Amino acid sequence: MKHTLWMLAISGTLLMANSSKQDDKTGLIWQDNIEVAENNLNYDEAKTYCQDLEVDGFTDWRLPTLREAYTIVDLTRNRPALKNGFEIRDDGRYWTSTLFVKNPEKSAWYISMSYGEAEAYSKSRIYHVRCVRN
Repeated sequence: MKHTLWMLAISGTLLMANSSKQDDKTGLIWQDNIEVAENNLNYDEAKTYCQDLEVDGFTDWRLPTLREAYTIVDLTRNRPALKNGFEIRDDGRYWTSTLFVKNPEKSAWYISMSYGEAEAYSKSRIYHVRCVRN
């Protein structure tokens, strides 16, 4: 029985490693599967996508805040400006849940993984999505 439980624990860890990545510094768990680079969605679609996402058996995914997204940026790197350890290393633009204060109905912040810059833009724009969970 102990051997079986140990094997299940190992299997669960390997599954998580293939589809998501835990940031050791923040404890946040990031989506890290091929959909990260393939999805191109507007802001509302991105929020819904994360809310409906099931990865590694978890369903509590959400769109990250701008502050959270910056925790995986490495400004000493570029194209992508992304910390080591992620399998999906796309240098595109990614939605965050942070709304633009001057126009929250129409604009939200994205972060570019090319060089780590961020900008507020129209929610109708199409960008990538990398969901997060606590």
